[in-house]
Amino acid sequence: MNALTVLLVLGLALAVANAGIPGGLTPLEGERLEEAKATLRSSLEKLASGDGPNYQVVKVKSATTQVVAGSLKKFEVELSNGSDHKDCIVSIWSQPWLKENGTQLTIECEKEGKIEKTW
Repeated sequence: MNALTVLLVLGLALAVANAGIPGGLTPLEGERLEEAKATLRSSLEKLASGDGPNYQVVKVKSATTQVVAGSLKKFEVELSNGSDHKDCIVSIWSQPWLKENGTQLTIECEKEGKIEKTW
């Protein structure tokens, strides 16, 4: 009986440890990372189709997601605007239940101002 109790407690502790913190940052890996990269590329294309800069992703250094009144994806990336490469933080906050202005894109690059676009 004691062994069964110990196994149960260890199993619950392991489950809680792997569950993460509700609302906390979760690193993206594997298929979820590839889906997030596709979202990043399409968001940058949408920005370029308007009056925004035409950024291309050179390298994704890290990506996280967080549940905060929607889904907040943050990317540490290297972006290219032609021949110029820059290190940037890109945030995509998605609130799909909103019919208008449900996505906000924010780009912050070193030594440059912040770019924000909502659609």
